[in-house]
Amino acid sequence: MGRFALAVLLVSGCCAAFGAGAPLSGVYLHPVEYADAPGSAEERAALVDAALDKVAACGFTTLIPYANTSAGRDFWPSGAPETSAGGDWDALGVLAEKARARGLRVMPGFCLLISGHEEPRGILTAHPEWALRAADGKPQGYISPANPAARAWVVAHLRSMVEHIRPDGVMLDYLRYPSQGNIRLDPEGEKMFDSQAPEGETPAARKARFQQFKEDAITALMTELNAMLRETVPGIRTGLYTWGASVASGSPVGQCWPRWVRAGMLDVLNVSGYCYTENYGEKYMEVFETRLRDAAALAREAGGKVELTFALGVVTSHGGVKKPEEIGEYLAVARKAGYDGVAAFAWRTMEKYTDDAARAGWFKLSPAPGDTGK
Repeated sequence: MGRFALAVLLVSGCCAAFGAGAPLSGVYLHPVEYADAPGSAEERAALVDAALDKVAACGFTTLIPYANTSAGRDFWPSGAPETSAGGDWDALGVLAEKARARGLRVMPGFCLLISGHEEPRGILTAHPEWALRAADGKPQGYISPANPAARAWVVAHLRSMVEHIRPDGVMLDYLRYPSQGNIRLDPEGEKMFDSQAPEGETPAARKARFQQFKEDAITALMTELNAMLRETVPGIRTGLYTWGASVASGSPVGQCWPRWVRAGMLDVLNVSGYCYTENYGEKYMEVFETRLRDAAALAREAGGKVELTFALGVVTSHGGVKKPEEIGEYLAVARKAGYDGVAAFAWRTMEKYTDDAARAGWFKLSPAPGDTGK
């Protein structure tokens, strides 16, 4: 298995090199497109071969296949019937093997706490008591990090995947609460929170304590995940997909990632770059740059060494790239903000730009000398 050469280049306190001195140049890929394709295992493998040949032609050096879905489905033989993809075709294993044969690093995306969105699915069908709840008490499709048994399962679930393919890295996703402000904990977590209430607590004080409780619970999970990953695959690189500075403190999603950077638990910070005319009008590129700079500033303040990358959304639910030249524009603005690395989302919509990428060299990345992002 290929391992990262941990050559480190500092950019204002942030590590700019994903491995072997080069920034992360990755592309997300949804295995469902191959796992559910008609035909034999050999025919599905041939589809993977064709896709990865194009991925390599684009200049990407890292494949980011989703190991599971937000609906609670796994793409490797995890042994959990509630999350099984069905059949005996190991989609993630095939992708990892074929990616490495092309010299690509493998950094699976992993959905941690989501399992069905608004309806419990996956493991939550067996353990509804682990689910976060809506204001009316209805279980949601999110695992509660405040529940010790649920946390232990999440850690074991990720361990199963990394033991199976021993990846170069892992990109943590959905390591957060839902964005609704009135979400409730699981019954056990809520009981624990209530038991800690001081006498005479005001509503305002309770609200502040609840926010802290949520952030502490998710940090406990991150701490357990970090310990497991470092022990299971020494040298593994841990990345986090995040919306950036807006969720770093006091947010309903409770994703206090600067704490994790400060503690040395993150190697890659992958900030959402999903800014388009559809959601931000003509100033979308200004919003994009501000988002990246704000996150970079928090990362520097945290004092840890973390590589700054951004998620380039070719087509997302928020909007999409309109022409090939826009990809180069996003990359140029990101580099000016101190982000040398990129993770394109996702291959199905990126594929049509294969020839453009090969010609322009967008994803053949190297650190920008002397660029601080300030």
